[in-house]
Amino acid sequence: MSDLFNYQNPAALIWAVPLLPLLGFLINGLFGKRLSLASSGGVASASVVGSFIIAASIFIYTLPNHDVVSNGYIWMGTGGFEIGFRLLVDHLSGLYMLIITGVASLIHIYSVGYMSHDESYARYFAYLNLFVFSMLMLVLGDSLVTLFLGWEGVGLCSYLLIGFWFKDRKNAIAGKKAFIANRVGDFGFMIGMFLLFWHFGSLSYSGLISHAADMASTDTTLLNAACICLFVGAAGKSAQIPLYVWLPDAMAGPTPVSALIHAATMVTAGIYMVARLNFVFVHAEVAMELIALIGGATALFAGTIGLVQRDIKKVLAYSTVSQLGFMFMAVGLGAFHVAVFHVFTHAFFKALLFLGSGSVIHSLEHSLGHGNPDSQDMWKMGGLKEKMPITMATMTIGALALSGVPLFSGFFSKDAILFTAFHRGDVLGYLIYGLGVAAAICTAFYSFRLIGLTFFGKWRGDEHAYAHADESPRSMTTPLIILSLFAIGAGYLWLPPAFGVHHPPFAEWLAPTWAAAQAALPDGNHFKFTTEHDVGAEWVNIIISSVIAVGVSVFAFMVYSKPEALGKLKKLAFSGEGDEVRMKPLYKLLLNKYYVDEIYEKTIIGPIRIASDVLFVVVDVIVIDLVCVNGTAMLVKASSDLGRRLQTGYVRHYLYAFAVGMVILSGLFLLIANQ
Repeated sequence: MSDLFNYQNPAALIWAVPLLPLLGFLINGLFGKRLSLASSGGVASASVVGSFIIAASIFIYTLPNHDVVSNGYIWMGTGGFEIGFRLLVDHLSGLYMLIITGVASLIHIYSVGYMSHDESYARYFAYLNLFVFSMLMLVLGDSLVTLFLGWEGVGLCSYLLIGFWFKDRKNAIAGKKAFIANRVGDFGFMIGMFLLFWHFGSLSYSGLISHAADMASTDTTLLNAACICLFVGAAGKSAQIPLYVWLPDAMAGPTPVSALIHAATMVTAGIYMVARLNFVFVHAEVAMELIALIGGATALFAGTIGLVQRDIKKVLAYSTVSQLGFMFMAVGLGAFHVAVFHVFTHAFFKALLFLGSGSVIHSLEHSLGHGNPDSQDMWKMGGLKEKMPITMATMTIGALALSGVPLFSGFFSKDAILFTAFHRGDVLGYLIYGLGVAAAICTAFYSFRLIGLTFFGKWRGDEHAYAHADESPRSMTTPLIILSLFAIGAGYLWLPPAFGVHHPPFAEWLAPTWAAAQAALPDGNHFKFTTEHDVGAEWVNIIISSVIAVGVSVFAFMVYSKPEALGKLKKLAFSGEGDEVRMKPLYKLLLNKYYVDEIYEKTIIGPIRIASDVLFVVVDVIVIDLVCVNGTAMLVKASSDLGRRLQTGYVRHYLYAFAVGMVILSGLFLLIANQ
């Protein structure tokens, strides 16, 4: 035990990273009702902050290319097959470990103020700690089986936290929706694991890497099938078409939960899994092209929906779906390092935007009451910059980063993705580039639509709520300030060659993660990293994306921050007058999210419900209840009733029955004797 916290023994130290949040979960889960609010929040926050400190020390240790594998044991094994239970910290998992614990620490501290009014305070922090533990197990496990343990853990925690206020039926339904959508994806993930094991006989990363050189000469049909199935799981966790529908409804949970899910945990799990198995995916070209196309389609599809949403959190939810699409675009093009860099920058500015929206909601709920939809409706806000200057300033920084405005973090990571697509130079690359540019236009527009409607112009909601609106407490604004600094500075770890930096620190740091895959690829392969770089083409890409980001952001802000412009917008969205006012078709289509939920209801959920009802009537009611259970009971009752009638208690009846029996038996004997 003394070795556990010994810096010279990082292999033992790794276990402390996930175990501290697990300890916080157990304390709040078992004794939370006996703890004060301050103690409950303090235990949960301290456990994650402690985990972050240890994670940072291990991360520093791994900087000189030292991978660390913990001590472990054989978890399961039969014959020659063994799965060890060990934790691995290399450059990829170490980075994720740092993002998860760092952002989660700020969200826990923020939650102390945000959830102070809630009666289920301890339960909330117990779930939040369990979420962090599960995500850490996902990224630190040294095999697909251990990853899957954390994979299912975050699925469970998302159900518990999204449906945290389960007494409201809408929240309970949202939690179930997330759980079921992810079970669909997880089924595909398991099939993918089975196919990999069938083909290579291993599910540990080291075992699969040892086959990396053989994969190039392998029949890719099964490999593509395995990777597509694995991507189905990633599409569920990371909200890609067609399994994205759960993520916007995840807003039913407390806002800090939304920040944790969207920024640093569950939704980035799919990106991590594909990046971790890069040495497998680079040999499955069909699967990679499919991933890139679905990522591009999702980025644009979700971006268009975000253009018209009224709920401040729904805008950010569809933004997350769209940005995850950008990440999968990069992954599908083989630029795993670029995708992970966008995960890194996105964690900061998206956590900042969600926590900022939570600050606005928290302020308005004091007057409007908890759960009042007006506290999240941007069309019933405005002019809050004077009431909440810190929240306004930090959220504006987050919007600038999200929009890809030059010199903010999102600018560097988004441009790297777009340039990767453009630089590929084939039909797929140009198609992905076009989808990415269109999605970037939507991103800049809805980001500054949100800022303009929320903080500028005139107040359009309840006057009492505006009069009592105030800046959030320091426990909430301090994390916002810290995150805003990272939203500005995180991008400088990847200055592009156009800026004269040919070896970005971030890319250099992750290079060993892709070494096995790159060594197995022939020259000229689409996924082979190259040292050649077209600086001129990169400057063209930078100028185009910068003009789009700045121009669209300014346009959206000018329109939505002015009261007179808002009146003109109604003419674009509505037609008619008085009682005849109706939404125009395109606006209605976007506002109703392309009716995807309704289509799923009619084509999938409805038929399943009907089939379930039929099975219930035929199997449960008729076969089980009527025939097996009630039928057996009725048969026993009828036979016992008959038997009871034979036992009258009168001697004369018994003598009569005896005599009749004697006559029958005598007749039978005589008949047999005559034959």
